Amino acid sequence: MNRRHSIRSLSGAREQRGAIIVMAALALSLVVILLSVADIGFLYYYKREYQKAADLAAMAGAKRLVSETTGIRSCDGNALPAAQANAAQNLGSKNYALTVLCGKWNPSGTTPETRFDTGVDADQLDAVRAVISGTPPRFLPYVTVVTLTARATALADQPLAQLRIRSTLATVDTAKSPLLNSVVGGLLGGSINLPVAAWNGLLNTDINLLKYLDALALELGLDVGNYDQVLGADVTVGQLLDVAADVLNRGGGTGDVNAAVGGLGQLLGVNLPGFEPLVKLGDILQIQTGTPSSALDLGLNVFELVQGSVQLASSECAVCVTLPINVPGLVGVNVQAKVMEPPRISAIGNPALAALDPLGADRIYVRTAQVRSLISVDLPIAGALLTQIQNLLNSSVISGITNAVNDLLSLNLLGLLQSLSCVVYCDIQRDVIDIRVLPSPRLDINLDAGAGQAYVDDYRCGTQEKSLDVPTDAAAAYLRIGKMGTSAQDAANKVFASSAPPVVDPVAILDIGTKHVRYQCTLLLFCWTEWKTASGSWDGDPARAARTAFSGGGIGLKAELPVAGNSSNQIYLQPPVDGLPDVGEAPAWKTVTSANVVGSLRNTLGGLQLQFYQPSGSGLGGNGLGNVLFLVGSVVNSLVATVMNVVTPLLSGLLDPLLNLLLDTLGVDLNKVEIGANLSCDGGGATLID
Repeated sequence: MNRRHSIRSLSGAREQRGAIIVMAALALSLVVILLSVADIGFLYYYKREYQKAADLAAMAGAKRLVSETTGIRSCDGNALPAAQANAAQNLGSKNYALTVLCGKWNPSGTTPETRFDTGVDADQLDAVRAVISGTPPRFLPYVTVVTLTARATALADQPLAQLRIRSTLATVDTAKSPLLNSVVGGLLGGSINLPVAAWNGLLNTDINLLKYLDALALELGLDVGNYDQVLGADVTVGQLLDVAADVLNRGGGTGDVNAAVGGLGQLLGVNLPGFEPLVKLGDILQIQTGTPSSALDLGLNVFELVQGSVQLASSECAVCVTLPINVPGLVGVNVQAKVMEPPRISAIGNPALAALDPLGADRIYVRTAQVRSLISVDLPIAGALLTQIQNLLNSSVISGITNAVNDLLSLNLLGLLQSLSCVVYCDIQRDVIDIRVLPSPRLDINLDAGAGQAYVDDYRCGTQEKSLDVPTDAAAAYLRIGKMGTSAQDAANKVFASSAPPVVDPVAILDIGTKHVRYQCTLLLFCWTEWKTASGSWDGDPARAARTAFSGGGIGLKAELPVAGNSSNQIYLQPPVDGLPDVGEAPAWKTVTSANVVGSLRNTLGGLQLQFYQPSGSGLGGNGLGNVLFLVGSVVNSLVATVMNVVTPLLSGLLDPLLNLLLDTLGVDLNKVEIGANLSCDGGGATLID
């Protein structure tokens, strides 16, 4: 028994030793793994620390590149010690080496080397590059030593410019409020009824742009501070306005905040289709890439934000506003409008980058909306025109065919045919003239208005002067008058189908067409008249006869002409004192005035074109009244004067008050454009760019 026990004890000891060896091996492997993980973790940790330190060192050096006391740019004297001190503060006893380079930043370069030029004079230095390298501590001595490198580049003392464009609507009264409700509601696909106080609250309130963008980022689940991402994200107009109301409620605005919040609440309380289309805020607000957040701590007018958002929604969907407008003496007036391109109400960025390509990717550019409007109106003037044209056609100049003209004008075709010879039996067929004066007395009037625009072309930042050069165009328009569809609805469908210019046909003032008629008599001298229809059959009713328009010639009216508009180069200058405020302050406003729109429209209407249709064929149409109209100059001139005397006052009286009011409500003023400018020459410090 004792021996067996001894054997078992020895065997157990061996088993225990074997287990210990296995456990030790596993433990050692685990230690190696843990140390390797620690090494990897340290690599990531140090890489992050080096990069953060390089970012901060570059920005510290850039902020000190220009001496605050002398204004002199120096790398070794200013930027280098600032970057070194910053790196030492952030990395402490960590193993690292710092290299600081100063140069000129070239945004058009395609590689890090071509974007950063170190071979420039000191007065051209505007960027600092910091390179930090080091070897992190290792836990496993046999692992290869790794050297980590981090690089960062920051721009120094970059100027910052902002442009704004604003509606000339300064206040809303009881007369303007219904039209605002009609236009804004129509653009959103429904109806709203905001009171005057709510509209004025929106006009008199500014929202903090920085707080608004950060709140919108949270609403959309995006990174706060990534403004390119926020501006490029898909968002509904409902979200844009809802976030604005929330920011104002939390103290992020100035002015008549309570009234503005109430107006936004009433607007959002109506479930309208226009709140749903996905839009991008960057289409109405531009922030240049790399703009520091401190530059966005400024006010944005809430009315302009609402106006721009609603017009942006209209440009993204097929909704058009239809406005019932009463014009004295006219019936059947139908007005429609659509925003073809939304406004850009504010733009901010580095004017040095903008000046390289003023209308390129880094442009600082604002514009009013581009609006297309259509008026279809029935003209109740056929009787007056008919009487005057009849008098002209019966003048002594064409007395040789007076009797025939009388027959034709009265459409006494039976008398005409019976004046022809018919003995016992006859079957006489003729093309006879059918004169129509204003056969379709509907005029379509299309006005493409906008966009008034401005952009930064150059700037100067010096000890004696700071200024912005801003080429500016007042809103121009293109007027088209004629026939754009077979009906008012057909014209609207065609005009708003695309942004391409609509096709304009002349409105027929005088249409000398032809119909085919036969006069028959039997042997018993029983006679009758029949008209040829479009199907080729014969019918006793002349109203059902086929008609060839303008086969005998005629006159039509149309116009395709520019209206108003003005271009100039505005210089925003300081001095004088407070002539050009820093970004974040109230802007300096300038107004560019174009030609008087009322006079301009009347002058434009004076250029209405009367299009003459040549007679076709060799029958009655080819040799009849159409040729007379072409050959007898006095008759043509009198007819032109008659038409223009009736139509021009009518159109100018319609266009001037109606379109100016409509476009002003939409933020497009054909009389002037107002541009606000700001310029900060220090730009708020340094900006990390690479």
